[in-house]
Amino acid sequence: MMSEASIKTKRVIGKVATMSILFLAIFLVLFFLVNTDWNAIFKNSGVQNEKTVQKYSVQNADEEIKKLLGSTDFSFAGYDSWAKINDLNVSIALEADPDKDGLPNYLEYIYGTDPLKADTDGDKFSDKQELINGYDPDAEGDAKPMVLIGIKKINVEVPMIWSQSAEEKAMLKDLEGGVNHYPKSAAPGQNGNAVISGHSSNYFWIKGDYNYIFKDLNNLEPGDVITATTIQKNGRIITYNYKISDKFVTAPDDERIFEEIDELPTITLSTCWPLGTNFKRLIVKAEMIK
Repeated sequence: MMSEASIKTKRVIGKVATMSILFLAIFLVLFFLVNTDWNAIFKNSGVQNEKTVQKYSVQNADEEIKKLLGSTDFSFAGYDSWAKINDLNVSIALEADPDKDGLPNYLEYIYGTDPLKADTDGDKFSDKQELINGYDPDAEGDAKPMVLIGIKKINVEVPMIWSQSAEEKAMLKDLEGGVNHYPKSAAPGQNGNAVISGHSSNYFWIKGDYNYIFKDLNNLEPGDVITATTIQKNGRIITYNYKISDKFVTAPDDERIFEEIDELPTITLSTCWPLGTNFKRLIVKAEMIK
C-alpha cells in the first residue's frame, strides 16, 4: 500500500506533466500561427486579405473609369461591335455615309455619333457642321468638347479655352484658365489652322497657374510632337498628334500666324517673346500626323 507522501508526489508529477503538455501545445500553436504564410494560403484557397482586396478594387475602378471615358485605341473589332449596336449593316464600307451628313462611318464611330442620323443631338446643325466649327456633335446647344494641349518634351499639359472674343481684355481673362483658342480659327483635329496662344511670362503681381506655361516653347524643334486631346460629352477621347514643321519669331500681326490652311490640319502655337516682353511673338507650327 502506497504511503500518503507517495500519492502526493505522484499527483504533483501528474500535474507537472499535464501543464508541460499544455504549454507545449500552446507553443506549437503560436509557432504555427506566426510562421505560416497566410497570404499564400488565402490566395490558394480563394480568400483574399484586406490589402489584396483593396488593391484589386483600385485596379477594377481604374478599368471601369477607362470604360466610362472611352479610348482613342480604336480597332475594326470595336467598329464591328459599334455598327451592330447602331443597327448599321457591317458590310457597308467604312467610307460610306448613309445619313448624308458628310461624315463617313469610320468618323461617326470615332466621334460616337449616330451613323443613321445627320444631326445626332437634334440641335438643327449636322454632325459635320458642328465638328468643323469646334462644337460637340453629341451635345445639345453650343457645347464644345474639353481640349487638352500636351507637349511632352517641355512637360506641358494644359486645358484649352475656347475664346469667344478676340478683344485683348477678354483673351487675357481666358488665359487665366489655360491657353486660348483664337475665335474662328480651325478646331483641333479639323482641316485648317488652329491658332492657340499662351503666356511665356506675366506681371509678377498677377497670380495664376498658367503665367509661364509656354516659357520653354523655344526649346522645341522641327520633328517634336504636340498632342491635342478632345473629350466629348459622350465620353469619347480622341487624341490628335501633330509634328512641328516650323518655328520663328515675328511681329504680333504677322499674317503667317493666322494664315488660312484649307486641307491640312495645323496647329499654330503663339507666345510673347523674348521672356518678360510682349513686343514679338514666338511661333511654332505643327502639322497633323496621319
